This record gives sequence, structure tokens and C-alpha cells, in this order.
Amino acid sequence: MRVHQQLADALLDHGVDTVFGLMGDANMLYLCDYVERGGRFVPVAHEGGAVGMADGWSRTTGRVGVASVTHGPAVTNAVTSLVEAVRNRSRVLVLTGDTPAEPTHFQRLDLAAVATLAGAGYEKVHRPGSLLRDLDRALRRIVAEDRPILLDLPIGLVRKEAAPGGPVSRPLPRAAGAPDQERLDAALRVITGARRPIVLAGRGAVAAGAREALIALAEKLAAPTATTLLAKELFRDRPGDLGIFGGLAHEAAAEVVEEADCVIAFGARPDAFNSANGRLLRGKRIVQVDSDPAAFGWFAPVDEAVPGDAATVATAMGEALWVAGHKPRQDWLETVRERLAGQRAGTGFRAASRAGTVDVRTAAIRLDEVLPRERVVVSDIGRFAMGVWPHLRVPRPGNFVCMGAFGAIGLGLAGAVGAAVARPGELTVLVVGDGGFMMNAAEFTTAVRQRLPLLVVVLDDGAYGAEHVKLRHFGADPGHSLTAWPDLVPLAEAMGGRGTTVRRPEDLDALREVVRSLDGPFLVDVKLDPDVDVV
Repeated sequence: MRVHQQLADALLDHGVDTVFGLMGDANMLYLCDYVERGGRFVPVAHEGGAVGMADGWSRTTGRVGVASVTHGPAVTNAVTSLVEAVRNRSRVLVLTGDTPAEPTHFQRLDLAAVATLAGAGYEKVHRPGSLLRDLDRALRRIVAEDRPILLDLPIGLVRKEAAPGGPVSRPLPRAAGAPDQERLDAALRVITGARRPIVLAGRGAVAAGAREALIALAEKLAAPTATTLLAKELFRDRPGDLGIFGGLAHEAAAEVVEEADCVIAFGARPDAFNSANGRLLRGKRIVQVDSDPAAFGWFAPVDEAVPGDAATVATAMGEALWVAGHKPRQDWLETVRERLAGQRAGTGFRAASRAGTVDVRTAAIRLDEVLPRERVVVSDIGRFAMGVWPHLRVPRPGNFVCMGAFGAIGLGLAGAVGAAVARPGELTVLVVGDGGFMMNAAEFTTAVRQRLPLLVVVLDDGAYGAEHVKLRHFGADPGHSLTAWPDLVPLAEAMGGRGTTVRRPEDLDALREVVRSLDGPFLVDVKLDPDVDVV
């Protein structure tokens, strides 16, 4: 057996059933072996798409996503997507390989330096006999460190005879022990002293499966609940749930957040976005629970920090409150529920658009009504997002993916393809700006080849929207941000898909029938007015 065959076997033994990638000299042999042994290989149009798809797949499944690219420029093509995965703390393995051992090789590249630049970890297969151990170590580090690892299999080793190997060593999850009692007691003193507390959940709470423990704690405290964007819908339909915390909150929730005097954050890092640059945290006591010690005080100081798993700590807090006979005030929660009862979708703003265009908030609300409840929503980033995220809902947090941890537009389509591969029986909806879509439009063809049920909603203002607003703010001509793209629906059709153009909210109603039998990507070009700013 050769090394490339052993690697294919080892990936399958590790439970890797899908690999996204682009073939080249460094990886083509083991990818062929992998497919012939029963693995699924999703060929992409660009190496950045491979890493982005592995990232979206990982976020949707909770497992390690795998991307494979060849050496040199293939790796540099993937750097932006790799940084995005690092910033999101995604579990991604990037398989690549060093060039032939020739110092003048024109594709030579310091792979360890690239990994360091991106913030990823680096591992190398040192010799044929160490392949299994090196792969095991890379996968263990991905789980232990919650970040991507780049594994370098030099091309000079690929065709060497492999050494006999034993069983693979699968990575173990992190242990979640009981919280420190002293820290727990200090946090509870702050919490029980509050008159208007809020229980805030972030992505860490979702990963910990803490929903029921947090609801139980909120009931013991008579506190409303809220989430960060990446924990969107964790408390969906619970009375007293505020929805998204921070600048994306609806009018009633924003009032409640302003009046709160204590925020108990589980697996949620206060940051510039969810705290309105710290304004929403002023005058509030902050208790933060997180399994990552680096999370405490990352953006703003906290009054009490409790290291630990969100579910474990929430349960311990609830038990301590029960033992102490804590009797919460009910008037705060009753007031919150009264305010929320009067909040309806579509209130709090006045739709504004010129003829032939749609207000992005109106479009999002209509999509929420038209599309099936069971859906996965993947979002690119851009000005459109502020009008979409509060209104386009998902049934549970794991069904929402935001490709925006690095602030780079254009990564959403790859993430959506990865999510659609991960959830073949569900509708995947991508929301993306016209500029972001055009950056990586070639990956639409990947969705076509894979016949993925993917609805690509392009919020099309014909401009780089954020720059349009800023140019106007600075007194410059915003027309310089306008861009004349080709007509997107014929473009989608030329790539093998289908599509429709939307100029009125009611044009979206036709999607009810479209998504019932979707067997490939469908592009929805929603025309927006670039001069309407929703922030």
C-alpha cells in the first residue's frame, strides 16, 4: 500500500465522508483513492471555495469539515476562507502538500508561515511511517483548539510505500467539570442582587446544548432571555424571549435591554456589534460564563467570570438558587412579556424604495412567510444584512450560518454549498449582496453539478452598499460605488441554474412553488434602491 492509499483509508476510518476540493499534483492520487473507496468528493471552482464549503459544512453538522487543495497558489487562493474559519473557530482540516524538494520550484511556499499568518495550526507528515499519527494529531488539535489545522503531506511522500498502520485514534471532546464554587457564589451574589436581569446565550451555549438549562435558570430568576446573532432562535417561541440582543433587536427588545441592570452571558462574548460599541453594557452588572478563559474581558470588563460549560454552570446556578430558596421579582418579566406581546413583524420601520425596487426588510419578512419553516439560512455580509437578520428566521440556531467572522464579503456562496451538502433533505437559503455574489459566482456551478436544493437570494442594490452610505456621509459622490453587473438571472441560467427577478414584494410569492421541487440552485435577484439605508 502506498501513502496516498493509506491516507484515503485513514480519512474514511475517521468518519470523513465528504471532502471539498480542487485536484492538483499534490492531492489528486489520494482523492481518487478516497472516491473509489466510497467517499464523497465535491469538486469546486476555486480553492477558497473548498475551504469555505468545508467551513459551512462543519458549522452545519458540528463535525470536522475537510478541504483538499494542491500546493503553492492553491494555498494562497484559500487564505481568506481559512482566516474566516479561524476567526469563527471552525473545525476544519485543510489537506495540502509541500512542493517537490527542489529549491527553485516556482510554486514553492512556506506552508507553516501561511498557516501562522491565517491563525491556523500547522502539522506535517514527516515520513511515510508517521502518516497515521500525524493525521490523528491534526484532528485532535482541531477539536482541542477549536480552530482549523493545515496538514502538509509533501508531494515527495505521496507515492512512497506506506508503513503498516494500526487503528486511527479519534479525537475526544472537551471535558466539562463542575464550576469553581467560589466563583459560582460570587456570580450568584451579583445575579440575586439584580432587579432586572437578562439571560444572554451565545454560540457557546448552543454548542453545549444548554437551552433547557438556561430556560430553567431564567424561570428561577424571572428573567427574559436573549441571544447573540450566532445563537439566533435558541429560545424561539418562549414567552419572554427578546430575540437578538444588541443593535439588531426589535423596538420592544431594545427598550428592555436599555432598562436591564444585569446581563448573565453564557457562551457569549460581548463585542462592539452586540453591545453597540459598549453603550448597551453601561450601568449593567455583567456575569460571563465561558469554557474559553480568553473570552473573559475580551471586549469589555465583566463583574464576575465563571469558567465552565454553559449547561453545567447554568444547572449549578439553578440548583444553588433552589437550595437558597431564592424568590425572584415577577414584575420585571411580566412587564417584558406585555411589551413583547405588542411587537409584530414589520413594525418599527417604514418601507422605503423607489418604483421597481423592494425595501430589504419587507423582502426578508415576505421570504420568512413564503419559505418553509424547516430551512437552513446562510448569510454573506454587507449592508443588506442589517435588514435581513432580524426578520428571516430559522427553526433552531444550528440552521443559521453567518460567513462574516473576518468581515470579508463573498464567502457566503461557498458556505451555503457546504451547508446544502451537509443537509441534503432541507432547503438551504443563501442571502448575499450583489457584490458578494459576483466575487465568487463560479461556485454557483458547483451547486449545479451537485444538484443542490439551494435558493440564492441576491439583495441587489447595484452598488457596494456600505461604501455608498459612507461616501454620502463624507460629502463625496456616492455614484462612484455603483456597479453595472450583467443581468443575474440569465447569468444563472447560463451556468445551468434557474432564476427570477423581484421588483415587488408579491413577486416573492412564486417561491412557494419553486422550492417544493428544487433539484438545483435557483437565483432570486431582488432589486433594491441603493439610496435606502436601513440602519
